[in-house]
Parts: sequence; structure tokens; C-alpha cells
Amino acid sequence: MKRHRSLLLSAVCLLCLTQCLFVVSQAMAAPPEERQAVSSQSVPAQSVRQQAATTGQRKAKATPQQEKQIRALIEQLVFDESIDSKDEKAREKEWDLCIDAFQKLSKYKELAFPALVEHLDDKRPSIPFRNHYLGFAVGDACYWNMVYQLQDRPKDYSRYGYARQGRDGKSHPKPVWEGSPFAEAGGLKKWLIANQGLSYTEQQIKCLKWLLAEEKKIGAADAESYFVNILPLEIQILKRRQQLGHDVQAELKRLQQIKSQKLVNQIPAELLPGKKQ
Repeated sequence: MKRHRSLLLSAVCLLCLTQCLFVVSQAMAAPPEERQAVSSQSVPAQSVRQQAATTGQRKAKATPQQEKQIRALIEQLVFDESIDSKDEKAREKEWDLCIDAFQKLSKYKELAFPALVEHLDDKRPSIPFRNHYLGFAVGDACYWNMVYQLQDRPKDYSRYGYARQGRDGKSHPKPVWEGSPFAEAGGLKKWLIANQGLSYTEQQIKCLKWLLAEEKKIGAADAESYFVNILPLEIQILKRRQQLGHDVQAELKRLQQIKSQKLVNQIPAELLPGKKQ
């Protein structure tokens, strides 16, 4: 089992999910009602050139061959529970197949979303992709596959743990454990329907903006907290906007310099504790 956990952690790290495993009891599997989705946030108007750059993404659809491969990978998420519990090698191989399927499905990005949504209520056994005690079904695997992609959290964002200290000096649960844009919208499925006019990258930006806003509400206890919990999200948003053709190169370079050189004097004052009188 130790090897199994190690394999899963490695796989999830590859998908930028490092802070999502082995959390205390607060780490709950997504409830059924959260798998449905809708957000009121609007996307800023784009230029004709930018719209043209994203139209292709919006219309992206799997080819018949890709559809076949995607559905085969979803079937591969099923863990064969008939395998003898004493047959470690066979169970390990089955575990590895599930991880492999999860990783490959992520590479299809939004092309796999329609099939993944179809399987949100699939109760067949799989392996856990967020918590080792809850959420072992294929439907859970499909849910987290989409959520991890849409959340698009950068590797240098946040650290292990359930809570962090805010500008007020108090401990606050991290936003990723307290909610999500999907939960606020009524579930992932409803969110996807409401945002189907957005490209894959635009959807990621929307989710990142939600997370950034929540982190800014908590603020930073000190400069290092800003560099870990807030700045990486600001940079990630600019990188995704750059992919859409937005003119953000100057601002992106500025923020990257602040991060690399730890320019404390460039941190917005409102995000840090007030000066003591």
C-alpha cells in the first residue's frame, strides 16, 4: 500500500495537484449536487483578433477516433475489485492502469469533458484521486479530472496544509478547502453549461480569478505569504491571458521580477497587515 500511495502522489503532482492529497477530515469528496454548475462572472470584451484566437478553442470537439480513445480510458478507470486482495502485483498493476488513464484523460483537455460529464454519476469502483478515504468511484475520478484542469493552480502556489495565516493574524481555511466557483454555481455540470461559450483557457482564467479573489480576502500575514499564496495566481492568470493574445507581456514581466527578486516594497499594502501605531 505504501507504494500505491507513492505512485498516486507522483501522478497527482504531475497534474499540479500537490496540495490536494492526505488532508484532514475536512477534505471531503465532492457531493452529488456540486457536480451540476453556473457563474455570474462575465468575461471582459475582447478585440476581434482575440475573439478569433479563441473561437477555435470554443468549437473544439473530439474526432470519432479521439472519442473512442477517451471512452476507453474512462473504462480503464474502473478498478477490478475481483482481484485477490493477497495478489499484490495484480492489484498494483490495476492501480497503475487507473493512474495512467487519469493522466491521459487530462491530456485531452476539454475534448474529454463531454464523456467525463456523462460519467459523473458512475458508481463503479476506481481509486481515490483526492482523498484516500472518500470518493473511490469512477464518477469521482471524472469529477476531479475536470476540476484539477479547470483550477489550473501553478506548482509554486500555496503549501501543504488545511489553513494559513491571514493579514489579520488569524488562521483561515484555504479557499480550495472551503469552496469553489463550481459549488457557488450549483455544481460543476451547471458551471460548464453556463460557461460553455468560453474557451478552455478562458474557463481556467475564470477559475483562477475566483481563487485569487478568495486569497486576497484572506490577505498575507507577511511578504513570504504573498509570494506563495497570491502572486503565483496573478502570474498564472497573465500567462493564460497571454495565450489568448492579450497584451500582458509588460505586466507579466513586472510580476515575475517581483517574485524572482522578492521585491517586498512592490507588494500592495492592502494585502499585508497594517502598520502598528
